[in-house]
Order: sequence, then C-alpha cells, then structure tokens
Amino acid sequence: WYQRRVRVQATDTKKFIDVWVMNEEEAMELAKKVMDEDSIVHCQQLGLDWSVPETAKVLEGEGRPLLAGEPPKQASTSSLKSARAAVEDVMRAASEAGSGQLEFSRSTMGGEGKGHKFSPVLIKSVLELLCAEADFLVEKKLVHLLAPLEHDERLLMKLDSIFKAIGVETEDDINRLTEYFLATVEDNPDQANLIHPNEVLKAIRLFVADSVSPNKVTTHKPAVEFDSTAPARDSGNDAGYWQALANILPKSHELKWDALLEGLQKYHGVLAQRAKLIEDTDKLQNQNSELRMLLQQYIGSRVNQDLQIPPTHTIPSEVLRDYAIDS
Repeated sequence: WYQRRVRVQATDTKKFIDVWVMNEEEAMELAKKVMDEDSIVHCQQLGLDWSVPETAKVLEGEGRPLLAGEPPKQASTSSLKSARAAVEDVMRAASEAGSGQLEFSRSTMGGEGKGHKFSPVLIKSVLELLCAEADFLVEKKLVHLLAPLEHDERLLMKLDSIFKAIGVETEDDINRLTEYFLATVEDNPDQANLIHPNEVLKAIRLFVADSVSPNKVTTHKPAVEFDSTAPARDSGNDAGYWQALANILPKSHELKWDALLEGLQKYHGVLAQRAKLIEDTDKLQNQNSELRMLLQQYIGSRVNQDLQIPPTHTIPSEVLRDYAIDS
C-alpha cells in the first residue's frame, strides 16, 4: 500500500510540474512580448526613454516558487537582462569609456568558454559590425524611417529586428554572439580581434545553428525526481507569482498606452474625415468637368448662330476664359 501511495504521489507531482512548466513558458513568452511592445510604444511612438520596469523582475525568476524536488536558487553569474536593456547599457558605457582598444586578453576575462562579460567598447564594435553586414535582416521600410535618427538610436532600432531574426533575447545571448565575432591573433593565441566583415554571415550561421542545437537546453523545466521523504512544497507564493506575471506592465505604463490609444483613435478619426472630404472633392471635380463639357456643347451648338443674341454675348468674358469657351 505504501509503495502504491508513493507511485500515485510521484505521478501527481509529475503532472503538476508538467502543467506548471507549460503554462509558465506560455506566460513568460507573452510577458516578454508585452515588454517588447512597451519598449516600442515608449521609444518609437512617444519618443520617451524606456527602461525595464521593476515589475519585470519576475521574468528573471524573482519570486518564483520552487517546484517539488527543485533545488534552491543559487546566485548565478549569468544575466537574464533583456537584450535591449543590455544594449542600452553597452551604448551608455561605451560612450563614457570612449574609443578603446578592441583587442582583449582571454586570460583576463575571469572565466572560461563562452558567455564572458566583454568590455562595452568591444561589444558595441561587434554590434556595429553586425548591423553593417546583416542589414538584410532589417525591413527596407524601417531603414528609411530610421535614416533621420542619430547613430546610436538607429543602431538600437536595427538591432531589435536583427536580434528577433537570429534569436537573441538576453544579455547572455549577446555575450555568446560576441564570442563568434572574435578571431584569435596568430602570433598570440591569448589575444583576439574582430573578425573580417566577410566572415560575419558565417558567424551568424554558426551562432544560430548552435542556438537551435538539440544539445542546447531550451527550457527551464527542472529535472525532478520525486522523493517521498522530502517535505511538501510551500504553495503560499503561487498566487502571488502568477499575479505578478499577469501584472507585468506597471499601471503608469498602462496609462500611457491608454493615452496613446485615445490619441491614435482621434488621429484615425481626423484621417477618416479627410478621406471623406477628398472623396467629396473628387466627386465635385468630376461633376464640374461634366458640366463644363455640357456647357461647351450648348454654347458651341450651331443653333446659336440663328439667334439674334447668342448666349456667348450675355456671358461675361471672364467666365468664358475660365471655362475655356470660344465666344
């Protein structure tokens, strides 16, 4: 009986975790889309500065309850900061640092493998090279719209489109991408420079191929083995966690969305009114043309020659000239 109870508990726990993870991934994806749209509303529509709101910390795992059998969270050196926020920080830090040496020493990076924290100047150079050689990933209409913007703003908008195309979502992804844009110096294996522009497409292909590799973990689903001796999980924070995901957009940002929606609706009404006026004007112009032709036919008719006072003698010359009628 005891073993049966353990098996039932393990089955129920597995079902609960599967449902939790499935809903969590869907909610996370929707929340990230909301943050992307919020950034677009602020930067492109309203022309305001945008930063990740405090409510978005839930996307980094803050306040997330532990599932059954899941180990406690440990401080991680990997950043879950969004790619856009990371680029904005890089731009700011690179501007403050000025133009620095693009070479870097692998021995001074403080770690091994990919995912290092590179210098802002180096990352900015990589991003500029990416924009210059991968602009085919940006819509032509967007390129024309971004032309009047300053260099950094134009770079940021282009990177949004490129990142979506190649699957860059977090700061860690940017650091991994940077590694693909570095070429080792032959004389000194510990030094590296930016790759040649002709190698950018190859680097992007390698990055995308590695990103979609079956060996790469694409979900945060924990590997849980049910332990009958483990204490029951605390579900007291479950409702608060899901509520935080549902309210990812701050109230102040919602008010800006509402104001923008109201303004765009009024603007749409003005455009609709102008479209109707243009349509009415076209109709009047067509009627005017038809009346002009009809008047010219009447005045140019031969029957007028038999009249003692033809109509052209009673019409002011200015009118005849305006209507291009021969008197």
